[in-house]
This record gives sequence, C-alpha cells and structure tokens, in this order.
Amino acid sequence: MLSTRRAFALALALTVPAAACSLLRPPPPVITARAASVTSVNASGLGLRVELTARNTARIDVTVQSVDVRLTLAGRDLGMTHVPGSTRLPTNTDVPLTINVTAPWQDLPGILLATAFNENVPYHLDGTVRVGGERLNVDVPFSMDSTIPRTVLTGIATR
Repeated sequence: MLSTRRAFALALALTVPAAACSLLRPPPPVITARAASVTSVNASGLGLRVELTARNTARIDVTVQSVDVRLTLAGRDLGMTHVPGSTRLPTNTDVPLTINVTAPWQDLPGILLATAFNENVPYHLDGTVRVGGERLNVDVPFSMDSTIPRTVLTGIATR
C-alpha cells in the first residue's frame, strides 16, 4: 500500500505543475481572413492585398512579429511571402491587419491551361501570424479560399 501512495504522490507532483502551466499560458489571438483583392498582375507576378482581423483574447497585450502567407493559384504553389510586423494587439480589441502578398509566376502558361474553361481561377491562402511578447511567441494559422476572374490573368498573357 505504501508504494501505491508513493505512485499517487509522484503522479500528483508531476500533474499539478503541468496543469498550472496550461492555466497560466494566455490563449492565442484569433486571426480571421476577411478579404483579398488583386493589386497587381504583371509579367513578374501577382500581387494581393490580404485583409485580416486579429482579436487578442488574452489579458495582456501582444505584438504581431511577422506574417507568412503561401499562395496557391489553380492548384499550383506560387511560394511564400514573409512580412515583418510590429502591430500591437491590445486585449479584447479587433485590430485590422493588411498584408501585401507578392507571388512570382511559377508557371503562368500551365495556370492558364489549367483554367482554360473556368471563368474564375481558384486560389488558396495559407498563412501564420507570429504573435507574442518578450518571452513567448506563438504562430496562429489562418486560411482563405476565393477566386480571381480568369480575364485578369489572360490580360497579362496577351501583353
């Protein structure tokens, strides 16, 4: 019976600090993708302005350290854009974030061929917002799916 008490005490000694740490860790902000709009289409690539909203539900202010966004157009990966940031997120406040994404064309002829019979070209944004303070940083994911009119892309191909 003594060994059962020791095992229980050991389990309790290991569980209590872990539970306390999870209670003290602030919740991550909630990142919501609101909209994206085409800002440029030229021979070098596609530019998008991505509108996000960040809501900090923690009891302390945190700061956006950076944003990484991967753009996939018509199922083809156009790469990652890294945007450094320093936007303060006060507690219980919605903060708008605007990110300019620039993606070079990896395969414009292939994209046009893949979308030849579609009026709208699907795209997917997959990103993370790195937020934190002096000691703790966390990556908060977001994603968005939408379409771009095919005529926007064919305009660059005909130039």
